[in-house]
Amino acid sequence: MLTLLHLPYLPNDYWFSIFLKSEEVMIEQEENFVKSTDRNRCSIAGANGVLLLTIPIKGGRDTHRLYKETQIAMVYNWASRHWQSIRSAYGGAPFFEHYAPKLEPYFLRKEYTSLFAFNQELVLVILAMLKLTKPITYTDSYQPIYEGINDKRNLDFRQAASAVNFPRYYQLFETRNGFQPNLSIIGLIFHLGPQAKDYLLQLNTT
Repeated sequence: MLTLLHLPYLPNDYWFSIFLKSEEVMIEQEENFVKSTDRNRCSIAGANGVLLLTIPIKGGRDTHRLYKETQIAMVYNWASRHWQSIRSAYGGAPFFEHYAPKLEPYFLRKEYTSLFAFNQELVLVILAMLKLTKPITYTDSYQPIYEGINDKRNLDFRQAASAVNFPRYYQLFETRNGFQPNLSIIGLIFHLGPQAKDYLLQLNTT
């Protein structure tokens, strides 16, 4: 079945589990930008617990625009700061040195003004890291209701995860902060490497 998804910033394990289990995936690109969501936010597991990374948006929170027209505010050296936080959180993980060079250029050597394009590129590089190929299409107009597809556009993947069993795996700061499930997929990849795909497949997501 075709699954329709919105496009988060460095999506979490739940999002990628649904993506992986879908025969085909369509990404919504004609929706309005939804504030205070994972479209410009992700969570990672740092030394002091869960850390929220937020991409600054031009025009502030009260500006109404299409997601695909939403521009990144190039302030605060946000990209290098996000990468510094990611390195601090996962630099000691078993597979960090293997996969980090594939992600680092998007934060330190490439500049994106479009939030949608930036998130799209990150998802594509993560799919390559997982060695996953799957047909991806994009909406060409906004339809509030689609018949005969698995519409997950409005699903909060953080809240929905409360009904999912996330098996424990080794995490760097688990002894200090406990096991932190369903954060950005990069944590799973840096810790499990090639086994990350099998982990996603065993999650009881639908």
